[in-house]
Amino acid sequence: MPDSRRLDRIASAFGMSRRATTSSPQRAGWTVGRLSGRERFARAQGLISAFYGVILFLAVSQLYEWPGHLAATHFTPRWPVFWLRWVEPRIGISIILWLHLAAGVIGVAFSRYRIARAVVFLSLLEFLAFKFSFGSVNHGDHLGVLLSFVLIFLPSGWQAFPRAPRRVRAATLSVFSGCQGMILLIYSMSGMWKVGGVVEQLLLGETPYIAPQGLAQQIASKLLSEDSRTLLGPWLIDHWWVGWPLMVGALYLEFFSLWMIARPSLHRSWGLGLIALHISSHLTLGVGFAQNSLWLALFLVFSPFRPQQTSWPNSWRTMLEELPLLGRWSQKISSQKP
Repeated sequence: MPDSRRLDRIASAFGMSRRATTSSPQRAGWTVGRLSGRERFARAQGLISAFYGVILFLAVSQLYEWPGHLAATHFTPRWPVFWLRWVEPRIGISIILWLHLAAGVIGVAFSRYRIARAVVFLSLLEFLAFKFSFGSVNHGDHLGVLLSFVLIFLPSGWQAFPRAPRRVRAATLSVFSGCQGMILLIYSMSGMWKVGGVVEQLLLGETPYIAPQGLAQQIASKLLSEDSRTLLGPWLIDHWWVGWPLMVGALYLEFFSLWMIARPSLHRSWGLGLIALHISSHLTLGVGFAQNSLWLALFLVFSPFRPQQTSWPNSWRTMLEELPLLGRWSQKISSQKP
């Protein structure tokens, strides 16, 4: 890889937002068309506002479950709601539910204020801590809490447009990039954990789940243990050879996700790939992460850092060259062409 492109990647990881505030085109490999810093800033503003709109929707959709929550008496409070041990359950639960609903409205109406964004984070933390105090934990809800925490650090005036000064635009895009990094970090951690599991299985002499029949065995084990049935699970068990490349591809997507923070040309395709991973996981294993798919769409598929594509052969070539590990093979193949 040319030294200039390697330096561009390193600089992008630490200063993508700073470069995004300029209107000049990026180096080859980052963009195909022009996209001004103000345009990226405006897109980030819209996506952040949409995030708080989604939080309001989720809070309102919980109204149907309020009667069941208020009637709860037997639960073990998680640490964020430890104070429920010393208040009457119905009163404490009412405080959490009303805070959750009020924070949804506050986030939409007053997200320009840091205190309002902090209230949204606190309400999500409290509500989910109460929700998970009944034993089971849905990890698919965690990402929204983490993103709301990162967004607390948006600068004053982040909603101003088009008069926001350059430092505000840069800081806003830095925080947006931080949200992307939080999402991608979680997936890379999941991929690293799976790689560690593969190593452990090999050391124990077991069949790793990246083996040709590994995914089929996992699906069969889960469906039998839970006595359940999924739409595509039985079919994939019978056609295990289809699941092998899917399993390897899913592990590749997860493990190298954090690398995408410095590869804006891949934001859209990587986000769509991770969404497809969640859809296939639901259809085969019955494990769904609906909220994660939504956050992936907002912060990666619609990423303000992704380049405008004006020529599909060039854009696809750029994307292939940016792929971790595989990109080097693509570059070698391209360089050997006459």
